[in-house]
Amino acid sequence: MTVERYPHLFQPLRLRGITLRNRIMQSAHAMAFNSPEGLTNNRDIYYHAARAKGGIGLMVTGNRLIHPTSNTFCRGYPYGYREEMIERDTALTEAVHGFGAHIFAQLNHFGVMGETHAMDDYRVLWSSSNIKSPVFGEMAKAMERSDMDEVVEGWVRSAEYARLAGFDGVEIHLAHSYLLHQFISPLFNKREDEYGGSYENRMRLPLEVIAAVREKVGPDLVIGIRLSMDEMVPGGMQIDDWIKVAQTVEATGHIDYIMATAGVYQSATYIMPPYDVPNGWMVDPVARLKRAVKVPVFCVSGIGSAGEAEAILARGDADMVAMTRAQIADPEFARKTAEGREDEIYHCLRCNQGCVSRLFHGTSMTCQVNPATGREAVFGPQTLQLAPDAKHWVVVGGGPAGMKAAEGLAKRGHRVTLLEKAGELGGQVNHIVRLPRRDSFAWITEDLKVQMAKAGVQVKLNCEASVDSIRALQPDGVIVATGSLPDRSGYSDINPLVDRVPGLDADNVFTALDVLAQPQRVGKRVLVLDEEGNRYSAGITELLVENGHEVHVVTRWNALFHRLATTLDQPVVYANLFSRGLTYTLNAWVSRARGTSVDLFNLYSGEEQTLEGFDSIVLTVRHLPLDGLYHALKAELPNVHRVGDAVVPRKTDHAIFEGFLAGREIFDNWKRYIEPGALEGFDGPIEAHRFT
Repeated sequence: MTVERYPHLFQPLRLRGITLRNRIMQSAHAMAFNSPEGLTNNRDIYYHAARAKGGIGLMVTGNRLIHPTSNTFCRGYPYGYREEMIERDTALTEAVHGFGAHIFAQLNHFGVMGETHAMDDYRVLWSSSNIKSPVFGEMAKAMERSDMDEVVEGWVRSAEYARLAGFDGVEIHLAHSYLLHQFISPLFNKREDEYGGSYENRMRLPLEVIAAVREKVGPDLVIGIRLSMDEMVPGGMQIDDWIKVAQTVEATGHIDYIMATAGVYQSATYIMPPYDVPNGWMVDPVARLKRAVKVPVFCVSGIGSAGEAEAILARGDADMVAMTRAQIADPEFARKTAEGREDEIYHCLRCNQGCVSRLFHGTSMTCQVNPATGREAVFGPQTLQLAPDAKHWVVVGGGPAGMKAAEGLAKRGHRVTLLEKAGELGGQVNHIVRLPRRDSFAWITEDLKVQMAKAGVQVKLNCEASVDSIRALQPDGVIVATGSLPDRSGYSDINPLVDRVPGLDADNVFTALDVLAQPQRVGKRVLVLDEEGNRYSAGITELLVENGHEVHVVTRWNALFHRLATTLDQPVVYANLFSRGLTYTLNAWVSRARGTSVDLFNLYSGEEQTLEGFDSIVLTVRHLPLDGLYHALKAELPNVHRVGDAVVPRKTDHAIFEGFLAGREIFDNWKRYIEPGALEGFDGPIEAHRFT
């Protein structure tokens, strides 16, 4: 047991009428699990129950919408104002309470930070003023007094329904540039009546909401607020301003805690910070707030380890620490820590690829390293079954897909031999971690190495597999996870009839892998031809500029590294690149390379252009599967399957997911498909035995 190592982390916390069993929490976060009708369902219940079983002290469900005008950019958000939620949420709270955890409901209205196209009836956005969303570009109606009465009633109704459903508390969202924040902050509030202008006027509606909620739910229910302690934009409200807000709300006597966060939509990087923002970056502002108020203060700050959280609590900087993404990655984080099994924790990478990016694509949250996240009903630990007949499996390739497959097969009782051509495990991860601020990806390899060792996987390094060598091992089945390599042809989907761009076979042309393997070969002035627009391309470019190269990027896309927008790391990457003199050309591709020059064409006008004077050309382009061994094995041996990039090159989360499926011997396409809506049903209360 390591409870003694972390005495503050595992100390109970008393809040009004409840006692939280430890100081580990998940803060409110969007999941988009709910049905199109906005109702709690099995997916939501299983997700929360898994983390309650995992030992967490407190969970706060994210963004329960309090009024029909709170339009979100994607469906799947819960509608707290619907009476039908009482039955659904009762099943949720009973599941959480059954495992000894507590749960609060966050109540929110998006205000202008929504999108009318998300709804079929084009309902109007509401806000403090006629302002536009910096993300969606739609203007909101400046609310009238009757509109304000409606949203106050929406908060009251939603809070009462939450109380009736068994929630232990409610959290009123005053942060992240949502509706009540839009009244508090001069960034958004341009009113000239009694709800705008002075500080007292801007605080009027939030205080009315909080008072009305307390009056309705009575003295026993916990009420908290969420505050952005810094808007992180020039001229925005900063920590002293928000401490004043906190003290004003505290003085009403209506609240029991403050959840401190940061950022607005204009600075969304700080709402859900990627790894580019250092762990613990919010601790100092939280500590200042803690010294300025008497109610408990909860901290969010990208914390991913028990040691970090213990230090925050021991210093008295906060009363509770949110480790939200840490428990998205591993729902058993708290229990493993308490039981001295920290080496078994699957670590969050803070890459924002599964938990954040998918939301911007209109899909539900999942996790880069945990394929069961959001799929607990079908893939949770309780669904893992020992194989009826133990067999010998050979896995070829020690990247994420191969390691995940080996882990799963061995945990189910099979004898597993993993063959890796290189002298170390990791595959493509070993390249990713050499890019700026991507070292967290090393956890993929380290965590799976621990799991494979505990499960008894036999790993053979420096072992190049062949049909004969694999046949000699007498396997009952083979998983091929041989990965992929970059294409050197210059092929692009925007010019699909050209299979190979002339001149890209010259000695001064390199792939991204070449740059990582032999950086000394790259000349001073570099042209990067980017066909992908992703973080890998951006990382190679960052590496070059940080090493003193003069870099010009040519990309087929209409924005530079556009895929970084949904993982919220684009502002950090842009700042680094542009401060180092990066130049670029958009909407263009190469028609010919001529040594130190390239001929380009504009994708829309067809205009041709020649860029000259480059010592080296670097390709950040598509990869092609290394599938030759798979096809050879398929012709010679039974029960041969492939996963990850050996099927088709994609992202790391695809590779880990397919390795996970292979570990459960799910190879048939029709068995792997999760049909739309299959996870969103509702079966009523879910008994604890269904989680064992």
